[in-house]
Amino acid sequence: MSVATNLTNNSTQLVRTNWPGMNSTTSSSSSPTSTNNTNTSVSITTPIVSSSSSTTTTITDQNNNTNSMATSPRPSINNNNNNNNNNNNRTFIHPTQTMALERTIQTYPLTNYTFGTKDALYERDSSVQARFQRMREEFTTMGMRRSVEAVLLVHEHNLPHVLLLQLGTTFFKLPGGELNPGEDSIEGLKRLLNETLGRPDSTQQNNWLVEDVIGNWWRPNFEAPRYPYIPAHITKPKEHIRLYLVQLGESSMFAVPRNYKLVAAPLFELYDNASGYGPIISSLPQALSRFNFIYN
Repeated sequence: MSVATNLTNNSTQLVRTNWPGMNSTTSSSSSPTSTNNTNTSVSITTPIVSSSSSTTTTITDQNNNTNSMATSPRPSINNNNNNNNNNNNRTFIHPTQTMALERTIQTYPLTNYTFGTKDALYERDSSVQARFQRMREEFTTMGMRRSVEAVLLVHEHNLPHVLLLQLGTTFFKLPGGELNPGEDSIEGLKRLLNETLGRPDSTQQNNWLVEDVIGNWWRPNFEAPRYPYIPAHITKPKEHIRLYLVQLGESSMFAVPRNYKLVAAPLFELYDNASGYGPIISSLPQALSRFNFIYN
């Protein structure tokens, strides 16, 4: 795939070429980007936890690697005659077994993926004011809005990157959107991903593997600010935004709406950069720091 480096913000814009029947971008084996401007893709291994009645917690991952962790033995109760009276007034607390979970993400190079174009995808609202007005009207009939967004990871030069949609020159967003009333969040996220990045000429859409919830954000009022918690004085938040980590396969084809650009932004560019990417996207480095990245 051909890539062009954005010298302003270190993100990498995906440049589209052709595939049969569509305008697309095919990954090439080399990239003009420097080592610091790189892209990454994500696969995730879910650890399988098993435990026995003993005081050892055994954790086995999908690669059959096993780690054991000893836990504190349960205290025994001395019921001899000398201590009966004292023991009757004591409460013995048995420590529960603790588990050490370690999550890994299998990531693949950006060059493994092919990106094309499709018809433009427009927002339902013509302006920010119109969006909040519609949210206010729907809140009276449907209650709190539920939204879902996907975090898609790729890598280049062993640095993780997040795939972002760029509208204009300064607005960035994660793929996703609003759920329909009563719609399951996982199925809704898959629907939105297919609408946004799915190929229009494909009878079988991408098999999106939703792995983990990595964040919950709340909009307390019909205004722009969102927070990773519900403020204490808010009893009826107006929107709940849930972030999901979505595992990408080793290779895939995507189609990007013509009015958007797809960019791969490195985590170091997002970190502490709310002025450039907003509070949610700039928080992703912290949210993803609990995972171990494996670069394939």
